[in-house]
Amino acid sequence: MFRLPLRLPLRLTVLTLLGLLGVAGLIGLSLQPPLASRTGEATNRLLADLEAQEALQDSRERAAVTLDRFVGGEITRYVWGGFTPYLDVIGLEPPDDLAPKVVEGDSSIELRLSPAEGRELYVGRVEAFDGVPRAVTCRGEGTPGAFQRSSGRLRCPEGWTELERPKRRKG
Repeated sequence: MFRLPLRLPLRLTVLTLLGLLGVAGLIGLSLQPPLASRTGEATNRLLADLEAQEALQDSRERAAVTLDRFVGGEITRYVWGGFTPYLDVIGLEPPDDLAPKVVEGDSSIELRLSPAEGRELYVGRVEAFDGVPRAVTCRGEGTPGAFQRSSGRLRCPEGWTELERPKRRKG
């Protein structure tokens, strides 16, 4: 079997890249400097938008981790005798920039997290159906409406989106 030396693919990649840059120069394409080194109102607005998106994504990730822990803790508490409105009992401390509010029901409990900035709200809810706890974590705007049940699962209110479960880190 014929094997290419490891350096050959690297050389081909470099030659291809240089060829593309040469073609761009021949046809007069202007190559822009990196985004962070550009100046002007449009660039500043774009950078601010990117920063806001990054902050929103970071907020969603922290909320997802916190609500996942809340849901797990409340399901465990339910199995051992019922839900608890005290976050310290389930070993949970919400991030400083997400204001927590616990809402209790007859056979349910939810944690609402409100970020200091932005309109998005995060909710984790655990309900007991026929003695079996079911949970969902959601994000949306405004006060959440009624949570739906379908096929034995708890679903987010109308207009709200289910949060992705955080990936577990190994180690």
